[in-house]
Amino acid sequence: MSTTIRLAAATLGLTALLSAAPAASQALTTPARTPTATADSALSSALTFSREEERMARDLYAALARKYDGARPFSMVTNSESRHFAAVGTLLRRYGVTDPSAGKAAGTYAIPAIQNLYNGWLAEGSASLAAAYRVGVELEQRDIADLRKSIAANLPADVDIVLGQLLKGSQNHLTAYQRAVDGRLGTGAGMMRDRSAANGTTPGTGNRNGNRNRNGNRNGNGNGMHNGTGNGPGTGGTCSYPDATAG
Repeated sequence: MSTTIRLAAATLGLTALLSAAPAASQALTTPARTPTATADSALSSALTFSREEERMARDLYAALARKYDGARPFSMVTNSESRHFAAVGTLLRRYGVTDPSAGKAAGTYAIPAIQNLYNGWLAEGSASLAAAYRVGVELEQRDIADLRKSIAANLPADVDIVLGQLLKGSQNHLTAYQRAVDGRLGTGAGMMRDRSAANGTTPGTGNRNGNRNRNGNRNGNGNGMHNGTGNGPGTGGTCSYPDATAG
């Protein structure tokens, strides 16, 4: 082969290599947009149901938080349910399962059973804050049972890992709502009370509603869910119920 031919071949090879480099780099840095595995009917059904159930929980808690002026634990658990919803969405894309939530507004669901649960719980929880706390307990108990059923169904290992994380989060949520039902939302100034119950049923000595002098002391007897001692915001600056955003 002549020197001229060898040089031409080398030039062509180098040009091809350089033109391929950006594409290779992009493949390493851009998340895959196509399924990396396939789902059988059992997996597809489990992921579809879980996606809608997590969205229903998020929508319901958000609606109750709005109704009761940001009452905890609804306001915090709503954020956690959003993460649960997103985690199941990742699994849907990984296994090429159609997203049942796509294009649907909050409060509307593709699965009739979930729609019925949302409608019933929203009506029940709208009766009073105490009733809303009981709805939280019922929903989390249902969610825990459904997650355990899915985990026991011999699904892929990566799916079981995600569902197991959701289960731990739901168990924390359940504990938070059970404490709310029992009137044990937390102690100390770090626990935000529901503003609709500013003159609430749990008296405290944290002096939340007292008069404030120019030095910032809060004097007087404060009501609501603030259990401190003496003047000022009281002792115990953190919420004592489990992390409602876990999961």
